[in-house]
Amino acid sequence: MIRRALIVTEKEFRHMTHDRLTLLLTFLVPALQLILYGYAFDTRVRNLPAAVINRDTHEPGRLLAERFASSPLLAMKTVEGSDAQIERALRTGYIRAAVEIPADYSSNQLRLKPTALRVWLDGSDVLTASYVLAGLETISAEFNSASAPPQLTLMPPVEVDPKILFNSEGRTAAYLLPGLVAILVQMVITLLMALSIAAERERGTLEQLIASPLGVDAVIGGKCIAFACVGLFESGLLIVLMRSLFSIAIKGSVLLYIGVIPLFVLTPIGFGLLIAARAKTQMQALQLAQVIWLPSIMLSGFIWPREFLVYPINLAGNYVPATYLVSLSRAIVLRGSGFDEAALYIGISLLFGSGLIALGWFATRRSFFP
Repeated sequence: MIRRALIVTEKEFRHMTHDRLTLLLTFLVPALQLILYGYAFDTRVRNLPAAVINRDTHEPGRLLAERFASSPLLAMKTVEGSDAQIERALRTGYIRAAVEIPADYSSNQLRLKPTALRVWLDGSDVLTASYVLAGLETISAEFNSASAPPQLTLMPPVEVDPKILFNSEGRTAAYLLPGLVAILVQMVITLLMALSIAAERERGTLEQLIASPLGVDAVIGGKCIAFACVGLFESGLLIVLMRSLFSIAIKGSVLLYIGVIPLFVLTPIGFGLLIAARAKTQMQALQLAQVIWLPSIMLSGFIWPREFLVYPINLAGNYVPATYLVSLSRAIVLRGSGFDEAALYIGISLLFGSGLIALGWFATRRSFFP
């Protein structure tokens, strides 16, 4: 019995060595996960896009502004000083925090009076907002202590007066679920598209369809339309569940949110076509889909804020389509962004989606006629 089992074992190893793609993916995906988890993530926030508005024209105010600018916590952006312009910059995602040094900061220091710094924070991500608020308080306290004259042992406090925008209740579900809609649609439609073509290729029915009067473009187009409809329905279902079960209101325009739902479907269809062009079996299609899912979840800012990723891995998220789909969904649902404020995410998502479909269409068509 043992000898017969070893014969089967030898056959399986021979099969694995012949299927090089499956063998590569078997070791590549876990190794990639280990590298990302162990090397890329850090619980410290760095280079958060922020603005410092200094309304104090004297040296103490200038020095405090320079202290904020030199902190590795913040990456300085230029924003006009009105409250409306600051909130608009936060709503578009151009900045994630803003600090205002009041005009009377220097005079209050001379008169030994306490001063309050106004702080605006994007509260969409509760973890990052809490970390940044604590960091700003620490910077203010350390600077205040270091700038005290020698004859004073205690300077009047510099307090931080925070204004939390977007998800001021601090609900984790409100942060995760809008992005989860985009992630789930991508995962499901990518897999369905890839498995559909791979399954027909395994059964031999794909060649029959191609050889029929339908033609190869009609076969590809018909599958794209079918799974696009599935993706649109699934998106609508997830949004209804998000609203009804978790009471997450859409702060922006509902019509705008409905209008961008097709963008959630374009990218996974393109990914599905690219996978189908390479995968010869359903097992290979499933393994290749995991290669797509991994960066989509870990590098897009869906779970971990991208500020937690170390350089240069944080830059890789710029080339992951899910980054912009997750940001687009959160911008409309949480921040109440309008079309103008979400235009960048819409444009990049459209370019990614249409480009992937065109590339996937070409690759799949070419795989039918090697």
